[in-house]
Amino acid sequence: MRTSVKLILAALAASVLLSAAIGTASARSLSITNQNFRITWASLEFVSASTVRCAVTLEGSFHTRTIAKVARSLIGYITRAIVNRPCIEGTGSAFNGVERYNGTTPANTLPWHVTYEGFTGTLPAIATVLVLLANTRFGIEALGCAVQVGEASDNITGSGAREAGGGLTTLTPVEGRNIATVIRTDRDPFGLCPRPGNRTGRLVGPGNVFLLGTNTRISVSLI
Repeated sequence: MRTSVKLILAALAASVLLSAAIGTASARSLSITNQNFRITWASLEFVSASTVRCAVTLEGSFHTRTIAKVARSLIGYITRAIVNRPCIEGTGSAFNGVERYNGTTPANTLPWHVTYEGFTGTLPAIATVLVLLANTRFGIEALGCAVQVGEASDNITGSGAREAGGGLTTLTPVEGRNIATVIRTDRDPFGLCPRPGNRTGRLVGPGNVFLLGTNTRISVSLI
């Protein structure tokens, strides 16, 4: 067999093997050690006309311990959201059917959706896992204003930092993809408060990630 033919066949074989390897890598999933989680922010910032800082806790669960790497697939729910008072520079409220906002108790908007968005790093190493928090709803009161934030299309992206051993340590809203839209202005005594459609609100700050009810980390690995 001529050398040129051998080279062509070798190249074809290598191409087939590479394609198979790529296909296998792209078909891989993420494995998590536990499905129930708690995320706690000592100071989650709601930034708009002013900056309101509140301690916030989100609790929920993943549907399964195996997550397919399919962007925007629903992987879990936030079933409990708590804004702890007092806040700094104002007041925040989660629309969970219990917390007060602007003198009333708004209806419960939970569960909020958690969807998979992607990861950063070079396979098989994963540096961060990206998830979307959708359908969130908060009330913010500051400087005489009272506004509701959290449009269905906001899709707050959180970056889950993964340590060398695989444990998720923090979840931090990603700059540029952390917009909280004002959907309703309920109190505006001076006509200076953010109006519906205003997309200047941002969620800022790292939250600690743990297995629900413990201080144990949830580990993520590629399978």
